[in-house]
Amino acid sequence: MGRPTKYKPEYCEDIIKYFNVEPYTENEITVTKKNGETYTKKIAIPNDLPLICGFAQSIDVCTDTINEWTKIHPEFSDALKKAKDIQQKILVTNGMNGSYNSAFAIFTAKNIMGWRDKQDIAHTGELTPTTWAELAKMANQKGE
Repeated sequence: MGRPTKYKPEYCEDIIKYFNVEPYTENEITVTKKNGETYTKKIAIPNDLPLICGFAQSIDVCTDTINEWTKIHPEFSDALKKAKDIQQKILVTNGMNGSYNSAFAIFTAKNIMGWRDKQDIAHTGELTPTTWAELAKMANQKGE
């Protein structure tokens, strides 16, 4: 028998609250030109991207524990999916408005959201019996 679980049903609401932050905060800054003129400009300051490890830390468990809870508690699994949708919205919004370094945004989207690059390759021409024979010959030569 293992240690008693730290799981609480209220974590379903808590995880959504933790993730449900605005993508950015708008701030006004004053800019001074070289000639001394000033003007105000609004800029978007990205809020921290909420992460599963951050939520886990906030309730004093490991990320592995969160993952295990999704297997045992379907209601928590649903809440985590909703939280990930919110996370995706924040990442896309801040990526699109230039608040994140593009390499960071791409890397993060691929790793925490499962996004992938897709290449469509169009094949033109026909494969003839001769072409098949040539392909088989090339495959055999590589295997030697």
